[in-house]
Parts: sequence; structure tokens; C-alpha cells
Amino acid sequence: MRAQSLVGVMLIIVFLSGLSALRIDKAHAVALDVRFDWKPYPIERGGTSALIVTGVNREAQLIQLIFVGVGFDWMKQDVYVYSPESATPKNVTQYASVSVEIGFGVPDDVQPGLHDARVLVDWATLTGDTWNRTAIVYLIKNVEIVIKSQGGGIQPNTTTIAIIIIVAAILVLERKRIQAFVGKRIRREARPSKPPEELE
Repeated sequence: MRAQSLVGVMLIIVFLSGLSALRIDKAHAVALDVRFDWKPYPIERGGTSALIVTGVNREAQLIQLIFVGVGFDWMKQDVYVYSPESATPKNVTQYASVSVEIGFGVPDDVQPGLHDARVLVDWATLTGDTWNRTAIVYLIKNVEIVIKSQGGGIQPNTTTIAIIIIVAAILVLERKRIQAFVGKRIRREARPSKPPEELE
């Protein structure tokens, strides 16, 4: 019984220790609020685009943004594209924000459609006189890659295509009603505004 009790106590201690560690990591993570914006979007295959990463210091005394890089599912897992701006450390005071832009290209052999992107954000948080370093890889799913059209623009994305299909289906289903309404409108406009006997 004593052995079982000791094992139970040890498991509880291990569980609480793990929970405390999770809380510490979460506190470090929420200190920097990260937002991602693609420019332009959807992203053209064979063209150049950019990712703008914005970090907001929500509660820390001081945060130093050390490195930001972006990778895609057609790249090796540990490879990240970065810019001189995103690789230069920047201090972010409490409640302030900082943005970095990372330019990248999409190879011609990448399949169009939805892809996954990963963003490595490396920063350090100042607490008292101690710096605590944190590196998190954010996964961004369903990043849309499209093909350049011959006219120089881009092909409609999946949302636009879906809207066009829905509108076309509604027009087909309501064709008779629309024709009847238009015919009635034409007949009304064709009626003379004066009695027949008053017309010259």
C-alpha cells in the first residue's frame, strides 16, 4: 500500500511539474502577439510575394525580436526564407509593435492549390534582469497558390469560382421567372400613354 501511495504521489508531482512548465511556456508565448499578412494574396506561382509579420508586446517589460523566417511545404523542413530586416534584432517595448517584411518567390513547378506555410519567430523576453528566449514555429494552413493568366493577371481563386457557379445556377433556375418579368415589363412600356383615338 505504501509503495502504491508513493507511486501515486510521484505521478501527481510529475503531472503538476509538467503543468507548471506548460504555464511558463504559455506565459512567454502570449507576451508576443503575432499576426501574418500576405502581399499580395492569393500568391502567384512563378512570381514574387511577401509575408509581413507583426509582433505586438502585450505585457512584457521588453521583448527583443531576434529572427523571423518563413518556409513552405515544398521546401525542406528546416529551411526558412528571411530578409535582412527580419534577421536584425529589434526591441519592442510594452504595448508597442514591430513589423518585418520577408520577400519570397514561388517556383514554377509548385502545384497550384492550398499549401501549408510555417513561420519561425525567435524572440527574448526581459523579466527583471533576466532574458528568457523563446522560439515558436507557427503553422499557417490553406495558403492559396494560383497560376498567372496569359493576360498578366491571376486566375480567379476558389471563392470567386464558387460565387460564379452559384450565381449561374440561380440564373438558370430562375430563368422562366426572369423572362416572364422582363416580358411583362416590355408589354407595359409598349402600351400607349394616350387613348388610341387621341393619337395622330
